[in-house]
Amino acid sequence: MKYDINNVSKAINGDKESFSQLYREIYPDLYKLCVYMCSNVDIAEDIVSETVIDAYKGINKLQKPESFDFWILKILSAKVKKFFKTKYNSFSANNPNASAIDDSYMADDNVNQVIEHHDLITAMKTLDRTERMIISLCIVDGYSSKAVGEILNMNPNTVRSKLNRSLSKLKSQKEVKGYDR
Repeated sequence: MKYDINNVSKAINGDKESFSQLYREIYPDLYKLCVYMCSNVDIAEDIVSETVIDAYKGINKLQKPESFDFWILKILSAKVKKFFKTKYNSFSANNPNASAIDDSYMADDNVNQVIEHHDLITAMKTLDRTERMIISLCIVDGYSSKAVGEILNMNPNTVRSKLNRSLSKLKSQKEVKGYDR
């Protein structure tokens, strides 16, 4: 996640314009990550909006500006978990409420590039929520298993084993389709 640490420091001290700039810097990454976690653009938009509102309300409690990315991802992760717990306890690729990703909602070129391969999104739907979150954080955003463990309150060894199993599942989905790219 790329952002100006000076904007974080100023936002902590109450500068609204700095928080607005920070929002513009982090929104594409938060949105992309949330789309991967949820496999639904509408849900992702709502969750990212709620995340940013909570971050705005609580940024003055952030003690270290350099911890901003972990802090905002913890908020996002908690929002995703809460959403699925309260609304879709049985959310899966077979759930009739799980809609396909419609990239007409996406204005940002970076997001369009990431979600370009519909097969990957379809395969991601076969994973459970935790597996999608781990793949999104480790592979898409490049966080270490230790960092992901901190964000998701998991042991880093568990994160690594879940990551390997999830990648194997995605690979088998690719093989089932009968092609290798």
